[in-house]
Amino acid sequence: MKRFGAVLVAGILLLLVLPTAGHTAPGPRGMATKRSAFPVAGLKPGGISLTECAVDARGALNVKLDCDEIFPNNEPDIEVDPADPLHMIASSNDYGTCCDEFYTSFDGGETWDTGNMSNAGPHTTGSDPVTVFDVKNETAIHSSLSYRINGNWACDGDLVVSLSEDGGLTWEAPVQVADGVGCDPSKTQLFNDKEWIVTDNNPNSPHYGRTYLTWSQFEAHKGAYAASPIFEAHSDDGGFTWSEPQEISGSNGALCTFQWTGPASDCDQNQFSVVTVGADGTVYVTFENEQNEALWESDEEFDDQYLLVRSTDGGVHWSAPSFVVGMEDGFRDYPRNINDRQTLTDYQVRVNSAGNVVANPTANGTLYLTFSDNRNGTHDSATPVTNLDVFLMTSVNGGTSWSGPTPVDSSTSDQWFPWVEVNPADGTVGVVYNDRSLADPDLYNDSLTEIGEGENTISTDPSDPTDSVYFQAGADGCEECATFHGDYINISYGSDGVANIVWTDMRDFDADLDGFLQFIYFARMD
Repeated sequence: MKRFGAVLVAGILLLLVLPTAGHTAPGPRGMATKRSAFPVAGLKPGGISLTECAVDARGALNVKLDCDEIFPNNEPDIEVDPADPLHMIASSNDYGTCCDEFYTSFDGGETWDTGNMSNAGPHTTGSDPVTVFDVKNETAIHSSLSYRINGNWACDGDLVVSLSEDGGLTWEAPVQVADGVGCDPSKTQLFNDKEWIVTDNNPNSPHYGRTYLTWSQFEAHKGAYAASPIFEAHSDDGGFTWSEPQEISGSNGALCTFQWTGPASDCDQNQFSVVTVGADGTVYVTFENEQNEALWESDEEFDDQYLLVRSTDGGVHWSAPSFVVGMEDGFRDYPRNINDRQTLTDYQVRVNSAGNVVANPTANGTLYLTFSDNRNGTHDSATPVTNLDVFLMTSVNGGTSWSGPTPVDSSTSDQWFPWVEVNPADGTVGVVYNDRSLADPDLYNDSLTEIGEGENTISTDPSDPTDSVYFQAGADGCEECATFHGDYINISYGSDGVANIVWTDMRDFDADLDGFLQFIYFARMD
């Protein structure tokens, strides 16, 4: 993902293989998480989903959702049905297949049905899975990237959605929302990346039942980065048809002063868009942007800023981008891993500073945005040392002004991959994140802080990314360190006030492969 303008758009494919003596599995790099397309028995290209296995989690505080094979899963999302707090759907990248894994529960996470989905056709694969419930139209909508592999190139970086009309047990063939163009070395390549999706499930909203999808469209010419504006499309029929995609990141001459190739003032070097809907139907989209040179310190480049755009007419028109917060995540603010990606001190996993924005469903105009950066570590240095902290920004006037950044966790260790959500039962704000506060700095847990209530460790056992079976770095002193464990984790509150959390966990040691595996874990925090 980062740096937007300093990497190729699609990068190098991940060819995932089991490690053998003297051989390690390379890690993903480039804009999207690339992986090879695996044949799946019974899952026809472009066909419906395949149910693989079931998980009985009764009595477990932490639940391993993966029951199919030992290949890794990461980048989990979870969504709770607004109409039924015991009904939930989680999803993840699945490296044992071409596409995505779904996990569906109808009993509050006691039992789960899992399987493969979002297969768009021969030689295609996907990434960045996210799911929503559309209460009005009685569908579940799963969004995903979809691209074709041609040798060592990624081609046709499409954006697709898969629909379920039975609550997430079976999924129909994907519907294309945005068409990708070209391959990595093409004269022009358009590659759609890092989408997010939300449905307006408020029956009092003027746009009740409308689903909004946002993403970055990476443009490159013969492999050279040109731009990555944010696009949006919406659906009123449960995801079966979509509006024509439109660019929404806009322009602002004061905030977007640096340009690689685009017109002056265009805010078109972006990533990590997230969309949310307010109680009155106003749609808000935040995204990271790297073009504000006023934020770059001496000998530093590409510190990010969070920008916000809004629509008050259901996504037809959008405001100009406005400033939320500047960040300490530039070119010399983080150590670099073996793939020249931002990482943590003594780790190799790639990290980013992004979080998300969420609207309070009961307090109109109240927004919360979370992120992490290294402002409290050693930064602007040739040898940065991380003390990543998670922060919260708050607006009570629809993003016109903001307070913060407010630290979420007071510990002096690294925290990353934050996600914020509002409890619809009582308005409590919860932030989940990876947390490296254990005595052994090789290990991390996953934690939940509910503002005003304090921090709780979710993990019953820690994760170890320094002795990994997959994505091994091969770096001096960190040969078996993982270079990848996804780009986000997630939390979703139900109408019963319970927090449901999923994360990428590396606690499971495989003696035969002599390392830790990578699975999706779930916890329900009453």
